[in-house]
Parts: sequence; C-alpha cells; structure tokens
Amino acid sequence: MRRVGVILAELAEAAAPLSLTELTHRTGLPKTTVHRLLASMCDAGLVRRTDAGYLLGLAVPRATAAPIRPSFAVPRRWYLPHLVELYERTHQMVGLGVLTGDEVTYLERLYGPDRLDDGGEDIDRLPAVQTPAGRVLLAFAQAERPCGTGRDATGAGLARALADIRRRRIAVHTDASDLGAFRAAAPVTDRAGRVVAAVEIGGGGCPGVCVTTLVEQARRTAHALTAAARCLG
Repeated sequence: MRRVGVILAELAEAAAPLSLTELTHRTGLPKTTVHRLLASMCDAGLVRRTDAGYLLGLAVPRATAAPIRPSFAVPRRWYLPHLVELYERTHQMVGLGVLTGDEVTYLERLYGPDRLDDGGEDIDRLPAVQTPAGRVLLAFAQAERPCGTGRDATGAGLARALADIRRRRIAVHTDASDLGAFRAAAPVTDRAGRVVAAVEIGGGGCPGVCVTTLVEQARRTAHALTAAARCLG
C-alpha cells in the first residue's frame, strides 16, 4: 500500500510525465517493483501511460482550482497516499472534501469498478447538505458559527441531523431505493481541534459489503490525516 502511495505522490507532484527510470530514481524502489505496480495502477485507471511517460489517470483527478479553506494545510503528497491506501483496502469510492461556503469541494476522489452512479460523481463541488462529507463539515462549522436552520420543519430536521453528526463524529447515508448503497464520512481536524476536511467513502449495492467495517476504515484514514494536519499545522 505504501509503495503505491509513494508512486502516486511523485506523479501528483510532477509537472510532466515521468518515465519508469525517473520514477525508480525518485521513489528509491526496485525497477521491477515500480514496473509491476504501474501496470496494476494502469489497469485500475489510477495511472495512464503515454509516449512521454506515466501520468495520473482519470480516476485520480488533480486538485481543483476552487478556493478552499486555508486551514487545511496538508500537501497533496501527504494526503493522497492515505486515500490510495483506503481505496486499496476497500475498493470503494473514496474522497477528501473541504467546505467552500455552503458547498463541499472535493480535493480528491478515487473510484473503483463498482462506482456509484448518482449523477454527481464527476462534479467537484456539490451542495454540502447533499453529501456525508458536506454534512460533517457543516455540522462542525455550525457549532462554531450557529445559523438559523431551526425555523421550519425541514431546517429543524437538518439541525437535529447535524447535531447527531457532531455527537457521533460520523455521517452515514444509506439509500433505501438501492439496497446496499451507502456513503459515510468522518472529520479531519487540525492542531487547534477544528474540523478542516472530511474523508468520504461510498459503495453501491455490492453484496457482502459490511458498512460497519467500511465506516471504521474511513475513521482510521481520517485519524491518519488528522495526525498529519496536526504535525504540519
């Protein structure tokens, strides 16, 4: 897992395609190992090969140019390997989101073959209330600056849901219309204890998928990114 993350981190930081020799030199890994891992990542869509060398694949979009919260100070080369490791452990959609106004901006999203077809999978910014990552971020943002969500029945219901997310430190959404489809998100905090990002995981109708196990995996990744944010922050 770590070796995959090291290779992806180098590709993420590169301004141009990298050859097998360049990746071997940069990562310090054996050439045969790099070649084998690149072949697997190409098959998974994480990496693509061109005449000039290797690039990140379409399954690993580059960071969005949308404005993000400056308090999330973890460089991509630090957080991407953790997301790749989560994907390798679960083979589900995984992502990292930050709050931009009332929207969640996804810095990264990695997809497996059983990706959810929810109409928003290729959109980097979505209304925060529509996603578990966004709800996690809203829940803790509202704890810092409460807003009037309790003025009607819909607002009161949202306020209760966000309060429950703050208490449990997890947001889980299951789709009754699609048996087995779910999304979950866990918060990432900085050195000051502020929630600055959310790790999201999702799967669609896969038999044998244990939601509890996947939620715990998302929590572990969020804890790892929290440690990185506190170290660098």
